[in-house]
Amino acid sequence: MKITYLGHSGFLAETKGHYLLFDYYTGKLPVFLPEKKLIVFVSHSHQDHYNKEIYALQHGRQGITYVLSKDIRRKQAEELIGKEHELLFVKAHEVYRLEEDEAVVETLRSTDAGVAYLVTVSEGDKKYRFYHAGDLNLWKWAEETKAHNNNMEANFRREMDRIRGRRFDIAFVPLDPRQEEFAFDGMDIFLETAEAKAVFPMHFWKHPEIIRTYLAKRPQVKNMVSLREEGRTYEF
Repeated sequence: MKITYLGHSGFLAETKGHYLLFDYYTGKLPVFLPEKKLIVFVSHSHQDHYNKEIYALQHGRQGITYVLSKDIRRKQAEELIGKEHELLFVKAHEVYRLEEDEAVVETLRSTDAGVAYLVTVSEGDKKYRFYHAGDLNLWKWAEETKAHNNNMEANFRREMDRIRGRRFDIAFVPLDPRQEEFAFDGMDIFLETAEAKAVFPMHFWKHPEIIRTYLAKRPQVKNMVSLREEGRTYEF
């Protein structure tokens, strides 16, 4: 399995038979092999998670599945996608089965907009399990009231309880330096709640140094990938 960091919260996961493209916003995409199935995920409509260039991927290719949060404008997407491709709009707390159950998509409710994705891809007797948070995070801010931050934490923990004890091969989780003193809290809770063989921080706004700071303060965390440059591919 290969994971390519495209930029911000955008990642490409490649297995033997599938490409999974999450929240593409920026970065150079590879040439996709036609024999592999391509599933494109968009967690919500914010500009830093949703780039309409994803619809250009359909040109010269058959059978892309687009999985889009329901807050994305349906009419616009339908106008941009060809009839030979599947367009699935999703909402929180649902389970969707794709490609004759080769892929199962579960959703959580974001604490900001849209959904988070839990994706299981089956290839023979092998299963690959992914978590992409989108903007599901503990968005606490110093300038907000205590009541607001407490409510945010309650909402975030409620969603995390839905994945308590789950195991993922790869998890993509926000680590946003703009939150200053609260920047680590969402990541900490995720790592306490679920397991992942590899955790990719995201949404750090071209400030990857926060990853090194986090790892220095959390030396017990051994499964986090210390991202540095966009476009790099990691093999597992």
